[in-house]
Amino acid sequence: MKMSMRKILPVFIAAMLTPLFAKDLVVADVGSGVKTSSPKPTERVYLGSFLARGHLPASEVYRIDAPVEGIVQSLSAHIYDPVKKGQKLLVIKSPELLELEAKYIDSLIQREYYQAEVTRLKPLFEAAVVAKKRYLEAENTLTKYKTQSAFYRHLLIEWGLPKKQVERIEESKKPIATIVVSAPIGGFIEDLAVRPKMYVARGEHMLTIINPQGVHLEISLPISVANQLDRGDRLYVGDTVAEVESISATVDPRTQTVAIHLLPGKGAELKPGQKRNVKLYWPKRAYTLPATAVIEYDDAQAIFIKTQKGYKLMPVTVLGRSSSKVYLAADGLNPDSEVAVSGVIALKGALEGAEGD
Repeated sequence: MKMSMRKILPVFIAAMLTPLFAKDLVVADVGSGVKTSSPKPTERVYLGSFLARGHLPASEVYRIDAPVEGIVQSLSAHIYDPVKKGQKLLVIKSPELLELEAKYIDSLIQREYYQAEVTRLKPLFEAAVVAKKRYLEAENTLTKYKTQSAFYRHLLIEWGLPKKQVERIEESKKPIATIVVSAPIGGFIEDLAVRPKMYVARGEHMLTIINPQGVHLEISLPISVANQLDRGDRLYVGDTVAEVESISATVDPRTQTVAIHLLPGKGAELKPGQKRNVKLYWPKRAYTLPATAVIEYDDAQAIFIKTQKGYKLMPVTVLGRSSSKVYLAADGLNPDSEVAVSGVIALKGALEGAEGD
């Protein structure tokens, strides 16, 4: 129901020829046409509804390739199976591994021999019983085999032989024909490209493990919102806290948005590649009011607060909006304030009309 200007008037303004909000601007009470509501305090500001995509970072994807050439002797896992870190996945029997271990064992035997030889010759050399050349030759040969054994040991570990297994070879001087491939991370087997008795070449892909618990939420936010975020900030995805993991340094020229990655809390996770609309909130102290309470006045945002003299125009900072609510902050606003939420356009019109008198 429209309200006539006769019912709105009279209007008085506390300051006429001063800048907006420099002094109180007040509109007289216009009667039953204006309804008020008290602002409700909140700890969360609504940023909007956005499309989130489950993104799995490279650190949560582990591709396992054959460390050595050989035959898959046994397979202990199946595709999509859950696995724990350190769990045995498969065993490879490898002639190539045996050859490397034989070289390692030979270098260990030679190193021990020349270590004993240097120990024997040193006092004889110092007593001038043996020639310096003979002692130095033994010492140089010892250095050679120390370097060689260290190289083969490192290579065996790089190929995937566990350190305990390498230590067993060092003690027993006997080769181990098989290599056990274990899960480097916990998660699920995403793909499986081998089967028992299958030959694999060194470097051939065997399987991939992913950890879906490490999935990030990738969300494109407006530049104005993204510019206010820093790495480590916390947001709410619905009712669940999420942390800002990273913020893109570039802007999508088509949508004018910035991609951010969130580390989701429990309950906000998505599967890799899954898409879902999520409601995003900022943990900030603010007040909520019906969206109808806020007006644009002289290129600023404001509300009308009920006072003894009428309705005073109060500047506000709008922090966020939903379809029905507005989230705002303002000096002097409190839960006991009476804010005009209907008839606001009439109050604004009366104020503008009075300015023109």
